[in-house]
Amino acid sequence: MAVIKSFQDIVTAMIRFLYSSRPNVDTSPGTFTRDVIIDAPSREVESLYLDLNRTSNAQSPDLANTIDIEQLGRNFQLQRRGPLKTTGIVSFYSFEAPAETITISRGTTVASKASPDGTSQQYVTTQDVTLGVTNFNGDTGRYETDAPVRAEVAGVNGNIPPGAIAAILDPVAGVAGVYNFNAFTNGADFETLTNFRSRVKSVITGNNVGTTDGYYQTVTRITDVLDARISSSDTGIEELRRTDVGAVDIYIRGLISAQAPSEVYTVPVSAPYEFVTSKQPIDLLAADSFSLIGSVTGTLVEDTHYTIVQDTSKFAGSVRGSDKFVFTGLSAGEEVTIVYSYNSLIESLQLYMEDDSRKVLGADILVKSAIPRQINVVCVIRTLPGYATTDVTTSVITTVTAFLNSYTIGEEVQQSDVLASIANTSGVDDVTVPLDTFEESSSTGDLEQDATGNLIIPANSYAVAGTITVNVRT
Repeated sequence: MAVIKSFQDIVTAMIRFLYSSRPNVDTSPGTFTRDVIIDAPSREVESLYLDLNRTSNAQSPDLANTIDIEQLGRNFQLQRRGPLKTTGIVSFYSFEAPAETITISRGTTVASKASPDGTSQQYVTTQDVTLGVTNFNGDTGRYETDAPVRAEVAGVNGNIPPGAIAAILDPVAGVAGVYNFNAFTNGADFETLTNFRSRVKSVITGNNVGTTDGYYQTVTRITDVLDARISSSDTGIEELRRTDVGAVDIYIRGLISAQAPSEVYTVPVSAPYEFVTSKQPIDLLAADSFSLIGSVTGTLVEDTHYTIVQDTSKFAGSVRGSDKFVFTGLSAGEEVTIVYSYNSLIESLQLYMEDDSRKVLGADILVKSAIPRQINVVCVIRTLPGYATTDVTTSVITTVTAFLNSYTIGEEVQQSDVLASIANTSGVDDVTVPLDTFEESSSTGDLEQDATGNLIIPANSYAVAGTITVNVRT
């Protein structure tokens, strides 16, 4: 690599050259020799060195500036991931029993409480839901129905704590209000330059689609893919391998929750009473917002009238999967209208990888959704003097949520790391060890701590934030 000289280096070199042939020449500042013969061309040569340095740095993933590293990535069809929109679940409620079933349409806008600077975040529902007399919640004494929402504006500001949703901007007759029992997560700003530089370096080191690295680089170019893990019949983690000839399984961390076209299931005379959905895989994180209405029973209740059973076969999590609804206690001949959500990113990626320009002859490529494992955390902290308790609590929830959502597929969640993220939050004096609760939510599984107090995440799964509760001691 060329040695980049500064202006002073060039001037010194030219003076030495002149002295070698004209030892008595006057090169002091202000002389004709210094100003015209030495300094003037030295400035031009300096600019050439600077251009050479910029050109050299622009080709280095480690040294390129923001504009150049993004341009370098585009040379490999790699773009810096844009901001991600926050997602969550809201509960619409009524204090009175609805006289008739109320439909809350997809696209209904809700808003959070105003922050100290007077701004609030807005979210839109992504699925049609209904509120009827069967939606009574004995714990709250209200009629409630859940709906998935997505932030209108991408970024971390959309991540909010429980209880932050306060208003319906598109009023719905018969609905008294809206609330969020759990934090909203997954919102993110632009991908950091450090992470993007790493992806660019990975692309440069290997780009053959038919190799493990090549498959990885191909799928992670898609901005909605946050992480990927590749396994074939003879490579990769053994427990992920599918033994079919030519099998290549691509596990994806990424979610685009989309409402599937409504489907109708007619209850047969005899078992099995189950319905495999046409769109796979089902988005289990949005299960609370699914709407199942029977022609006789009315609104069906999960765990009473039906359960959601995820496929565990070698095709689980893919478009070939068999996630299903299993029904109980319904009358033969009853028709059930099913409205559910699925991870449409898997379908899109499967089509993308099967394109003739990417498909490898003889390869049986199957894109699969890695399984999200919601991690619940309950901690006890003490705040520093001068800090508002509510502000510190909110900051801890935001910090822990972002921390848990940053894990890659199969990465172990160590309790000490979670404790450190809490302790390093502004306003926190100390945090009680160990955590009061550190386990997987029952809605996604039953992972428990190992002997060292950590959570071992399976190779086909990844950690995400569940319910984060912060208690303050005095």
